[in-house]
Amino acid sequence: MSGGTTPDTGSSYPPPVYAATEDQRSAPPAGVLWWVGGTILLGVLVGVLWWLLAPTGRIFGDPAVPEEWVLRDLTLAGLELVAGVLVGTGVALRLALPGATARIVAAIGGSVLASLLALGVGQGLAYLLGPDGVEGVPGSRFLLASYGVLALWPATTAIIVFVTALIALARRRS
Repeated sequence: MSGGTTPDTGSSYPPPVYAATEDQRSAPPAGVLWWVGGTILLGVLVGVLWWLLAPTGRIFGDPAVPEEWVLRDLTLAGLELVAGVLVGTGVALRLALPGATARIVAAIGGSVLASLLALGVGQGLAYLLGPDGVEGVPGSRFLLASYGVLALWPATTAIIVFVTALIALARRRS
């Protein structure tokens, strides 16, 4: 040990065994695609259910009766509310896992796309397979009259995630 050099012991802190090998804050791309794809598939299911269950749809109701047109919109609103609760609860249960921000953005963005897709699937099935209204009766076509219904799914998802995050934050502070 001459010459004033110190021996290299190879020690560093933290040891390489404990060092994180990858960024633990980001979600894997497959997880983000899973959330977007899952919500889009749920949107197709909601569209089919809307077409089947709505008055003036496939199973029951008369497209010529104007009182049933509002129920057609309310049926889609109820289905989108249920879908928003399902997606929001699924995301809220995974808030503590790595990549929560990417998961939230994917779920809410997927909910927007799925809501639009549900509208398109329901109206498309009515156009292709019927019933698509009565000839000569304006407003009897299987269409959505109140487009604000489309905001229910992503809004419900966002509200559930927001409230769950606030509750978790309040618990940590107390």
